[in-house]
Amino acid sequence: MKYKIIADSGSNVTTLADTDFASVPITIMAGGKEYIDDAALDILAMTDELRKLSTKSSTACPNIDQWLTAFGKADIIVAITITGTLSGSYSAAVQARKQYLEKHPNAQILVLDSQSAGPRMQLLLEYAAKLFAANAPFNEIESKLTTYQQHTELLFSLESLTNLVNNGRISATAAKISNMLKLRIVGTDTNGKLTPVGKARGQAKAISLLLKEMQAQGFNGKKACIAHCFNETGAKLLSQKIKEAYPACEITLTTTRGVCSYYAEVGGLMVGFEKQ
Repeated sequence: MKYKIIADSGSNVTTLADTDFASVPITIMAGGKEYIDDAALDILAMTDELRKLSTKSSTACPNIDQWLTAFGKADIIVAITITGTLSGSYSAAVQARKQYLEKHPNAQILVLDSQSAGPRMQLLLEYAAKLFAANAPFNEIESKLTTYQQHTELLFSLESLTNLVNNGRISATAAKISNMLKLRIVGTDTNGKLTPVGKARGQAKAISLLLKEMQAQGFNGKKACIAHCFNETGAKLLSQKIKEAYPACEITLTTTRGVCSYYAEVGGLMVGFEKQ
């Protein structure tokens, strides 16, 4: 049996240790230009260019053929997508599953809408890889992974809201007020939607608020993944604060790829974590 894990680039993940893994790119479209979120994308150049724009921008999901290509010839497949409220990636993957099964009727495929992005998706991918390593049967993989999803969460802290305005996710007035007051927005992914939960003046206060919200949402102190968009200082400070409260916590620091950098923008922090 050949196992394979696939995710769109909203996960920030490019490789999984000892696992057959593929990343399918999402495309960011802004200023008449397309940024394909693959290994060749220059994230710094993209974020610099996007900061200069005030026109509408959007993202395009991977198409069905891209998902089919990623499936390869695997027998057991887990495909995890960015939340369906931000992208049509989940729908495309579901259609690819249908077409794949027509030609490979004995294959078993789980397509999971993460209802999230970035580091929460990474937690799901790493858990799937553990199940694969244990040679778990498909039914067990499906059951345990969907259960595990209910015990994970995502929080984020944003310094800039420009792209969310240009993408039509929030109002320009709300963003202008936040920028004027130098506020960082702290939010979560309630049912797959980006939902603000608080505001903080400055990074230090935002990080304290992040940890407070993690605890309020039932953080179990065992595992967290922090992704940052050119904000290593903030990521390390958040990691330090978590370690002070939960010394045994397993923490991974990563950088955002294209689509998460598009939404989080420079200075942004995202933290995925396990909860009770």
